[in-house]
Amino acid sequence: MSWTTIKSSVGGDRFDPASGSSSNNSSRGLRLIKAIQVLRTKLLVKIQEIKKDLPKKLFFLLVGFYSATAFSTFIGQTGDWDVLSAGLAVLVVECIGALMYRASIPLINKMRGTITMFNYWKTGLALGLFLDSFKF
Repeated sequence: MSWTTIKSSVGGDRFDPASGSSSNNSSRGLRLIKAIQVLRTKLLVKIQEIKKDLPKKLFFLLVGFYSATAFSTFIGQTGDWDVLSAGLAVLVVECIGALMYRASIPLINKMRGTITMFNYWKTGLALGLFLDSFKF
């Protein structure tokens, strides 16, 4: 075996850099191409998962955003309820998060779709409150 012959780790065939050809023509393909195909397949599955119930997800996100705007406007009018209403908002957000990410409980598993939609509402609420904090 000469130093110019390199054993390829891709398909097990020998490659001679001087001639630029493989001694064993394998139809298995390169690992890079296979990795790209697997990545493409996983990406398409994720996109299909995101597309599922997209209008309902966007609706709950926008309702949460609207709720945050109404919530901050209502709270801004009465200064004495600020601490209590902030505590209530934190309680609601934490309860939805606990239901969303808790271990499997049969009752919660039946309501998983509803809890997921409330999670989108919670996201809209958090983003809306964050955006409202920059208003003068």
